[in-house]
Amino acid sequence: MKKLSTTFLLFVLLSFTPVDEAYAQSEVSNGYNPLSLRQVHESYLMWKRTLWRRVDLMEKQNKPFFAINRELSKVIIEAVQNGVLIPYSSDSVNDSNIMAREDFLTNIQQETFEEDDPFGGGFEEDDPFAVFEEDDPFAEEEVIEETGPVFIPNREFSIFEIKEDLYFDRVHSRIYFDIQSISMYLPGDSFYNNSGVEKPVASFRFIDLYNLFKSMPKEAIWYNERNIAQHKNLGDAFLLRLFKGIIVKVANADDIRVSELYSKSRKEGIMASFKVEQDLMEWEANLWEY
Repeated sequence: MKKLSTTFLLFVLLSFTPVDEAYAQSEVSNGYNPLSLRQVHESYLMWKRTLWRRVDLMEKQNKPFFAINRELSKVIIEAVQNGVLIPYSSDSVNDSNIMAREDFLTNIQQETFEEDDPFGGGFEEDDPFAVFEEDDPFAEEEVIEETGPVFIPNREFSIFEIKEDLYFDRVHSRIYFDIQSISMYLPGDSFYNNSGVEKPVASFRFIDLYNLFKSMPKEAIWYNERNIAQHKNLGDAFLLRLFKGIIVKVANADDIRVSELYSKSRKEGIMASFKVEQDLMEWEANLWEY
């Protein structure tokens, strides 16, 4: 009887456990990263680092991601507008920072400015002819057209930041790049950006983007201008690492960027980014000598 009561009590406690919490616990306990396309158990990881890369789609090597009417930004924006892609407010892309669809639409709207009236509207109250305007039988009714929000053109969003894990799988003896999330920015030199600095728009889980791209074989295209018979899907293009991006951040205790960690000027910051890349390549080459 005592054993039966204990079992019943345990059942009651489990029944009141929030679904989200139980799901989160299962994700942590099973040892797999839910953001990874290639599921690798954490016990297989001998070495791991997290990198952030800045990808400018206006660069020549990245132009296939930014073909006219097939821009990466266009595919993403339309997917969010249609409600088939979830935006996040940071590259952590967890349930606690899901961005509302309305907030995303606000981030891609053009800023509106009201023109200052040089007369301050003072003539409206003291206008001697105002009384005649109200009773004018021939006056035409003013038609007010309601217009919706004006969005920034898709091609303006040309800066993306890729957050990825670099790890060594000791079971398969291989190094893998595992993209976790992709963030979209409005460039600081854009006509629609008055701040002068890159404006973050939203972040997205790469696993969501990959599934989206695969569901759009004709729209989500990496444009191969050298051989139009061999276009690739955007999802495959990311997995094949056909993009070019410089490392702007490596996971560190102070959570600062490479430019702040290694240098004092922008030029030195770019050089420091290339040095980080070279150090990683050298580490990988030396790995097989031990």
